[in-house]
Amino acid sequence: LGTPVTRRSVPCPPLGCDDLISAVFELGRTLCRLQLSDEEIALFTAAVLLSPDRPWLTESKKVQKLQDKIYIALQHEIQKKHSAEDKLSKMVSKLPLMKTICNLHLDKLEFFRLLHPETAMNFPPLYKEVFNSELQYSDPRES
Repeated sequence: LGTPVTRRSVPCPPLGCDDLISAVFELGRTLCRLQLSDEEIALFTAAVLLSPDRPWLTESKKVQKLQDKIYIALQHEIQKKHSAEDKLSKMVSKLPLMKTICNLHLDKLEFFRLLHPETAMNFPPLYKEVFNSELQYSDPRES
C-alpha cells in the first residue's frame, strides 16, 4: 500500500505483452499529468465505456446521446473546478491511444486464449462478458 507502481516493477510473462504494458503505463502517465478529480475520472470513464462505435450495438444513436450528455456533465465538472479550457480536449485526445491499447489487449488476449484455452475458460464472468463480443470462449473438450 502506498507504493507507486512503475513500468520496471511489473514483470511481463513471456507472452510478448511488453508493448501493451508500456502503452498502458504511457496512458497512465499522461492522464496523471492532467490531475483529474474523482468526478472527472468517473465521468470520463463512463464516456469511454459508452462508446457508440461498437459494431454489435443495435441502438448506437441512443448510446451516442447518452455519451454526449456525459461529456456535457464532464465539461461542466471541469469548468466548475478549473480554468483550463483545454482539459477536456486533452482528455479526448487520449482516445486514439486508448483504442490502440484496447486492440493490443484483444490481440494478446486472443493469443493467450489460443495457447491456454483451459485458463481462458475460467476467466471471471465480467471479463468474459466484456470481451465475448470479440472472442469466443469455446470449451476445448467439445472439439
